[in-house]
Amino acid sequence: MKDNLAENDELWNLLGRGPKTTPSPFFARNVMRSVRNLTPAPPLPRFILPWLQAAALALLVLGFSISLTHPKKSQIPPELVEYFDIAAGLDQLAVADDLSPQHFSPPL
Repeated sequence: MKDNLAENDELWNLLGRGPKTTPSPFFARNVMRSVRNLTPAPPLPRFILPWLQAAALALLVLGFSISLTHPKKSQIPPELVEYFDIAAGLDQLAVADDLSPQHFSPPL
């Protein structure tokens, strides 16, 4: 990386003047010991989990019931919906009762 930079780069000059450090031979052992000595967070009491599940279910049911009792009004004006139906060709679809097996058979 230093080869790609200019030789008179002040950052490399400053880094070159810094003291050289080497980790101790027991660095990895000391880090692992400190990781093992960390105390884990206390687990949630067992009686809280069922209450959290019940509260989540109650909020879900409440939200669903509110969405059923207060339906959103369509943001699209009816004229635009009619225009989309015409553009998609939905006004020209054949009714399934008008079709018979002869419509699907190859010509003789």
